Amino acid sequence: MTRTTGTGKRRQHNSLGARFNRFTLPARKGLGRFLDALGHFPRLHRLGLMIVVPAWLVVLGWQPAPPAPEAPVTGSLSVPLSDADKRVIDVPPGGKRIDHTLTPGETLSSLFRSWQLPGQELIALIRAEPSYKPLSRLQAGQQLTLVLNADGRLHYLEIRDKGLVLNAFRRLGQEFSMVSAP
Repeated sequence: MTRTTGTGKRRQHNSLGARFNRFTLPARKGLGRFLDALGHFPRLHRLGLMIVVPAWLVVLGWQPAPPAPEAPVTGSLSVPLSDADKRVIDVPPGGKRIDHTLTPGETLSSLFRSWQLPGQELIALIRAEPSYKPLSRLQAGQQLTLVLNADGRLHYLEIRDKGLVLNAFRRLGQEFSMVSAP
């Protein structure tokens, strides 16, 4: 039972259900008017509207799925160069070119011994080595290209990793100098 005040107005309840009813009242009235108007249509039209209207509302409210995030690029791709794609390095008349890929445990010193190159050549290369010591930090898989003179002395040394030139050394008289390109 609701109490009335002296002015004759009823007191409104502020419960959750009462507020929900007040909030949805206009929509419920509109739905009632729609259903009354729908009663004036032929039965087949009413059936069509009852199917089409909800389907139309679903299509309007449809949100496409967000695009899948792109996976980060990982790994590496090693593409060996064919003989036709090798860098052209000038070989002095009577000299020869040696291409070698380092294996685990190989050092520049062991390679010089196996190729029977003079130890003075290795000492001259180490003197020309910059402070970050690229000749001391050779790794398996890196490629070496050596060019020898006609008398068997080292003329040029190039160190590459996956086709990228890391360092190059060229003979200048009795010493070697680091160069940026052959």
